[in-house]
Amino acid sequence: MAKKSRRVRKQNRPVRLSQSQLVMPQTLAGSAPAAAAPTPAAVSPTAQQPAVNLAEEYHYVIADLKRIGLIALAMLVLLVVLAFLLT
Repeated sequence: MAKKSRRVRKQNRPVRLSQSQLVMPQTLAGSAPAAAAPTPAAVSPTAQQPAVNLAEEYHYVIADLKRIGLIALAMLVLLVVLAFLLT
């Protein structure tokens, strides 16, 4: 049987959402009910979508990519150094 975790779970933790995540899709479509699926004829290709700030939405991705790049570069340098030392 698994050991019981001692970590306390936070019950009423506030959810951090960006401004673009706070926009509800059914409010953009007008007064259509949320349960009704839009028909292909009702969806216009020229319908205005709200502008999404991708830098705000995925700010953590840039930091992760930099960290992955540095680790990959360090591993490549280590491989080259080991290749020279072992041959």
